[in-house]
Amino acid sequence: MDTFEVVVRFRPGGPAVTGEWTSRESADRKFRSWIGLYGDHETAVITLSLSSADGSQVLKTWTKQHGETTSSP
Repeated sequence: MDTFEVVVRFRPGGPAVTGEWTSRESADRKFRSWIGLYGDHETAVITLSLSSADGSQVLKTWTKQHGETTSSP
C-alpha cells in the first residue's frame, strides 16, 4: 500500500514533526497547511514523500529560500 508522509524539520538531521496518510489529497492539504504555519521560518524544510513497495521518493519540498520544488513520481 502506498503511503504519503509530510515532514517538517528546522535543522538537518534534527527533530521532525511527521504525519502519514494513505490519501494523496490529505497529505497535500497537510503539506500546504504546514507551509502556512512554518514556511516563513528561515531554516524550515517541509517535504511530501511517497513510500511504496518500490521505495521512497520525495514528491515536493518547500523552503523559504526556494519556495516549492516538485519531482514526478
